[in-house]
Amino acid sequence: MALPIQPNTTCDIYRFGVMPPAPPAVAAVPCYLQPAWRAGQEQGDRSTTPVQLCWTHIMLVETDVDLRDCYLGSLGAGFQDTVYVPDRHGTAFRVVFIERVHRNQALDHKRVYLDRQAPPWPTNEL
Repeated sequence: MALPIQPNTTCDIYRFGVMPPAPPAVAAVPCYLQPAWRAGQEQGDRSTTPVQLCWTHIMLVETDVDLRDCYLGSLGAGFQDTVYVPDRHGTAFRVVFIERVHRNQALDHKRVYLDRQAPPWPTNEL
C-alpha cells in the first residue's frame, strides 16, 4: 500500500535492549515524521500514568515495516522498539503505540506514536 504523504526522512529500527553502535534490526526505513508534542502531552500524564502514553512525534510507515510498541493494555508496559532518525547516528524516539490506518484501502499504513529521547546536540534532525 502507500503512505498518504511522501516520506520526509528515514529511520533505523532497534529492538528493546539494543542500541547503536550495534547494527539496527531494520535500516533506512522511509517514513514521514511530524511533531505532535501538544497533542501527545494532552493524552497522558508522565507523572501518574503507569504505561507512559505520552508522545512528542507521529511517524507514518508502510504496513510491512516491523515495529513493536510497549502497549499491553491493562497489563502495563512491555518492551518496545526505538527508532533513530535519520539513522543510528541521529535522534532516538521510543515507540509508544502503533495503529493501522485505512486497512485494506489504497492508503493503508501504520501511524506510530513516538516519544523523543534526548537528542545528540547540536541537531538538525527534529
